[in-house]
Amino acid sequence: MTPFSVLVSVYAKEKPNWLAEALDSILVKQSVLPSEVVLVVDGPITDELEAVILKYKSQYSETFVVHHLSSNYGLGYALNEGLKICKYDLIARMDADDIAQPNRFKVQLAFMQDNPIVDILGSPAEDINENGESIAVRSVPSEHDDIYKLMWTCPLIHPSVMFKKNVVLNAGSYTKSLKRRQDYELWFRCAQQGAHFANICEPLIRYRITDNTYARNSLKVAWQQAMIGYKGCRALSLGLKAHIGVFYPVFKALLPLKARKVLEGLIKNFDPRGKH
Repeated sequence: MTPFSVLVSVYAKEKPNWLAEALDSILVKQSVLPSEVVLVVDGPITDELEAVILKYKSQYSETFVVHHLSSNYGLGYALNEGLKICKYDLIARMDADDIAQPNRFKVQLAFMQDNPIVDILGSPAEDINENGESIAVRSVPSEHDDIYKLMWTCPLIHPSVMFKKNVVLNAGSYTKSLKRRQDYELWFRCAQQGAHFANICEPLIRYRITDNTYARNSLKVAWQQAMIGYKGCRALSLGLKAHIGVFYPVFKALLPLKARKVLEGLIKNFDPRGKH
């Protein structure tokens, strides 16, 4: 089987039990285990998080690589540093609060072996709440052309992707200064460079959604996302609908938290990502 790395970042506000679940799902419960897991510790963290990391480091010393950053620089910077450390050309992304399905890597490796043209491969996600209970399935288009046309919607779920390292590096890697939406911006640049995208049809991760998920999407973050989307749409020559649609998060960010959650449920039926 092709060797591959898994890239994860953790910072002080992560929950230790969620980090343990995430690491367990990639280091213990996979049908195909990774060749290495690179964990970037983004600044000082709690003793509880350190204890979780030390536990897995002692058990998986040969494959578990931990890299500490002196300060909390943000996810874009942390992933950039981690990307430099990853040994292998195939890299799977994973978040410190999500859970990989046991067959995730087996399915993605087989797909990329059968479809060598694919550079970046994601999947749908099963949304879960704070208690790990299933909420919904987050759908995404599967074919390259549909993903390209819908790039303005961010049709790749970041912690579900497996990508070719050289493709991401050639596109300029993650923008270090971006603390949020670094994946959205990266996909646009990869598309400009001619990268080939795909999504597996089955959910390969359990994606954690909490009240904090909504709270983090402030008006400032939403405006930043809209600007990334607008510039990306212009670069890819996407249509008028895309140029207007990128401002939907700004409208959503203006609403109270409860109203955002209600709107999210209502708009799901009209989400273009679920129609392919």
